[in-house]
Amino acid sequence: MNRKGWQALLLSVLLVLAGCSGGGKTPTGEQTDAPKEEAKQENPVSPGTDEQAGTASGEDDEASDAAEAGGTETADAETLADAEIVEGVSADGDATLDPNIWIKGDIQVEDNQVIVEGTSNLPAGIEVNGEITARGYTMFGYNDDALTENDGSYRLEIKRPDITKDPLDLTVNIQPEDLSEPIQKVLGAKGELLTGPYVHQYLSGDDEIHYEIRATARIKPGAGQARLEEPAGEKPDDQGNPEVWIKPLITLDDRNYYVSGESNLLEGTEVQLNIDIPGKIHTGYFDRSQVGPDGRFLLQIAKPKNVGEFYMMIRVKPDEDMWPTVKEAYGEHGEKLKGKHVKTEVGDSGNVKYVEVKVKVNGKQDTSGK
Repeated sequence: MNRKGWQALLLSVLLVLAGCSGGGKTPTGEQTDAPKEEAKQENPVSPGTDEQAGTASGEDDEASDAAEAGGTETADAETLADAEIVEGVSADGDATLDPNIWIKGDIQVEDNQVIVEGTSNLPAGIEVNGEITARGYTMFGYNDDALTENDGSYRLEIKRPDITKDPLDLTVNIQPEDLSEPIQKVLGAKGELLTGPYVHQYLSGDDEIHYEIRATARIKPGAGQARLEEPAGEKPDDQGNPEVWIKPLITLDDRNYYVSGESNLLEGTEVQLNIDIPGKIHTGYFDRSQVGPDGRFLLQIAKPKNVGEFYMMIRVKPDEDMWPTVKEAYGEHGEKLKGKHVKTEVGDSGNVKYVEVKVKVNGKQDTSGK
């Protein structure tokens, strides 16, 4: 081999050695940033698969979003919630609800509303309803409802009607048919298990007798305060007897006559009041009311003007709107009625018997001394 051949062979060997020694290095112009990212990681992922690393990264992102939304649960100071255990009726319908319910209330009359601050022996969460009406006026929307508190108290705020010269009638009631099923297990779906002097009957939408707890108050004109009335008394021993008796007590003020009646009439019986002014034609002197559990009722008419003696007629007349219990006691056409106050008239369906008590009234009685 000549000299030139040896030189070529030596150059080839040097080139091969140079290539092998530089194979593990990265060219300067192609250096990656991966090592820098790893150096910045504060919480490196534990060794594992690529899938595990991706999941952990996603959880970190969710935790970061939650922290931005509301802060962490453990880092922030916690405030004690305003909460208390509510006593009431259990799912089985037993417990603290006594069917012998009583309800009371103090009434405050303000310029724009009537407030009832009431007490009861009810557990928490029982709905109490209140409504204001006035005789001789067509009214709606003067009502409110509230739930009883743990101690049985309740508060009603009812819009005050713009009636200043006549009494307002306030009714507060509790109807089991509107309450939950566990409560109805104690009181009855129709209130038939209720007991005590506050129990009243009413006619439901399907013409069946239901029962409710009811208390009432009459707010006199100008009065700033009143109170729900206590139940009047016991039922007459002969209540529902077809031989009817009625004892009216008549009072008056400068605008109205009031007839407070006692009777042995069955609860729910409608009593009507009309007047007869001898020698005069008149209209508008009429009222009607339903008898309460104890046989009592209240009627009201305006005072006739410039009238001497006149007569009040207190009547019980059968009609198609009678309660089923009243119809059974006195007959569909009053045929079961008897006694000295029973009269008969001819109607479209034949003879009809009714009760009438006629009272003579001195229309010139002076009330200025009251």
